[in-house]
Amino acid sequence: MKITISGIRGVVGHDYTLHDAMLFCRGFAGIMYSKTCVVSRDTRPTSKMISDVISAVLTSCDVDVLDLGVMPTPVVFRESQKYGSGIVITASHNPIEWNGLKFILNGRMVNTAEIDRIKGNTGHASDENSYGSTIHYTSSYVDDMFNIIGYIDEAPSILIDAGGGAATDIAQDILKKIGCRSGIIYNKCTRTDPTADNLERLVAESTGYDAGVAFDTDGDRLVLVMNGMVQLPDATLGLGVASAIRQGHRKFVISMDTSTLIERYIRNRGGIVWRAPVGEANVIDKMIQNDASVGGEGSSGGFIFNEFNHCRDGLFTSALIASMIPKGIAQDVLREVTGSTIIREKVAGYKDIQDKIMRISTEVDTTDGIRGIIDEDTWVLIRRSNTEDVTRLSVEAPTPDRCRNIINQVRTMIHDI
Repeated sequence: MKITISGIRGVVGHDYTLHDAMLFCRGFAGIMYSKTCVVSRDTRPTSKMISDVISAVLTSCDVDVLDLGVMPTPVVFRESQKYGSGIVITASHNPIEWNGLKFILNGRMVNTAEIDRIKGNTGHASDENSYGSTIHYTSSYVDDMFNIIGYIDEAPSILIDAGGGAATDIAQDILKKIGCRSGIIYNKCTRTDPTADNLERLVAESTGYDAGVAFDTDGDRLVLVMNGMVQLPDATLGLGVASAIRQGHRKFVISMDTSTLIERYIRNRGGIVWRAPVGEANVIDKMIQNDASVGGEGSSGGFIFNEFNHCRDGLFTSALIASMIPKGIAQDVLREVTGSTIIREKVAGYKDIQDKIMRISTEVDTTDGIRGIIDEDTWVLIRRSNTEDVTRLSVEAPTPDRCRNIINQVRTMIHDI
């Protein structure tokens, strides 16, 4: 079982059980600021069972449950701004046999200190005659989003691949609300993590649309298909960043593994950039520290727009990108934030190769694993995963050959230990 700032995740019936879910839920109930908790789940086969247990535990702790049913993670973040607390039953992009919990306080993911309090807290005891209730609740998310994006003149057409996940219905509702024509493929749970390897049908069929979008199982990750190809997640983040700059925002926090092209795009327009460790909660903590209203992660394409939601929000980003397609705005931005080669992969276990990375780098940053800056356009990052028992290896370089050469060099360093 993985216990990190990304939440609790494990393989159901193996290293993650209903008893584990009960204990962590009680721990969370003990640190809540309110007596109300918004709860949703993704479409994994085990999610309904776990959701029922979570609701029972919360109500036994005298907490009222607002049950959204199947609903994406960003919706719970938005609603928890109103009600104080939220839990999402999901393992996000992990394989379907996994499941877990995401804990939300006042519209943001719990931080490391709060995770430690949850682990060390058995939950507060409720008076035996005092119990909470469960109410089936409808979110105002779509209307809230419309109040920011508005109706799009000459709205584009968008093909959706939600993988049968939690975004399946609401993604269509959002695009319809802002005036887009949309189609959908795979409305039953078929995969958890949208990658280039499993989006062939979306790429092929989106040629009849202005763009295609794919979501992971809990709807916070967005993958964009434009120009007949799957765009790098950094490009998705870049489109969100460009929109924020057009609105006058100047302070940005991006993760350690985000493309240098995004940082350069911001700085060339007078913006300030801070780098944060990979992980949504880490990025948001850095945003709070520096009073930055916009942030994101290159590796996930996760765009965070604090004025609307304190999380990476694939749903909101899909609407935002749709608003940039008319008049060629999105195409202009893509030309500037793409062009380098980024390879991201994972290797089993973790090995410390800091000394070896220092030999090929002009500068080293150990904020999150080890990030070696080779030149102004080239870097390598080796870090432990927040969600799996693997090491994440990322390299960016100006050309595919240079990128492959560096990643092969780093693989050799790892295997030689």
